[in-house]
Amino acid sequence: MKIIKKITITEKTLLKNYPQDIFSNLSYANNSSTNHKEIAKKLINKNPYTITIIIENLNIDFWRKKEYAQPIKIPILPKYAELLLKYFFEEYGECEGNQIYGKYLEKYRGLWDKENRTKELDDYIIEFELEPHYKEKVMKKYKNIHELNKPRFRIERERYYDLPSPLNHIDWRNPYDNIFVWQEDNKKLIKRGGSGSSGQREINSLFTFGFGLINQSIPIPSYLFLYSDKNELFFIKKFSSLCLPYYDIGSNYFLSPNKEQKALQEMDFINWKDFSKVKKIVWFKN
Repeated sequence: MKIIKKITITEKTLLKNYPQDIFSNLSYANNSSTNHKEIAKKLINKNPYTITIIIENLNIDFWRKKEYAQPIKIPILPKYAELLLKYFFEEYGECEGNQIYGKYLEKYRGLWDKENRTKELDDYIIEFELEPHYKEKVMKKYKNIHELNKPRFRIERERYYDLPSPLNHIDWRNPYDNIFVWQEDNKKLIKRGGSGSSGQREINSLFTFGFGLINQSIPIPSYLFLYSDKNELFFIKKFSSLCLPYYDIGSNYFLSPNKEQKALQEMDFINWKDFSKVKKIVWFKN
């Protein structure tokens, strides 16, 4: 690792002024690419650039304040379904119960698709497998089935992501937001990568390798931001050539070490250790 610079996060390095047009006229791309070479071939002449937003954890003092996080109702199983599942796993145990339940999922998946997934797949299992076996046991203890079937919710607080639409929602498992942008048909299309799910990691790897190949012929500008623990967006730096977080590259999209090295050879990278409150960013070449 050849360190180019260490960027210390201070008031002087966090800026409010940045090119506003990089966030304008964005739409999610519907098309999917199966490999990084296809991405490079299709997008090399479409003015690609990247936006990376490092995301700090929300300050713990702000979670109860409506300016920073909103309460949302998350549906949970009715008490009746919860009891049916309880008796099922009491009978079979966790290990065997999960195996049997997996077979139920496969058994009813066709019906679920046939009925256009208008209800949850689990609802078929509850109705056709669990209820016939355990309803009588439930009703010995609870007489009012109507009350047991009432909708239930839990309250969670969802942090605001105050970015321009359509970027104003994110999977909060991500410590960074990688946005890959290119121009097509008078608008800018995007794909988003991160580490929060296997799909996000796959997109992150695909487009990192694909943009890495383009960058060897045409330097791709990269913009770095920080989303602070107070829900504020700050601009840190524009890189004249492709520069992305070093994390998760190669996850869910495997290349041999030689091919990976070739795809990334002209890129720069950043990493940081302070995920709750970022203090320093290391900018380096691999």
